[in-house]
Amino acid sequence: MSDSTAPAPASTLATPTAPLSERTAFAVLGSMLFLILALTILLVQTTWVDSASAAEPPPAADGSSLAQR
Repeated sequence: MSDSTAPAPASTLATPTAPLSERTAFAVLGSMLFLILALTILLVQTTWVDSASAAEPPPAADGSSLAQR
């Protein structure tokens, strides 16, 4: 006796997908490269330290509020 509620094998459910066109592939690749470049520039700008201020020691933290607790 066969079970009619059994799921179909995965091979019959898979539908073949059409390959991407070259234009779509270039658009995806170009947008990925643009985002990588933009994020790298943003990272460099936000972490850039001027060479004159790099020689100065960082300001001392005020530890008096912690000592009073």
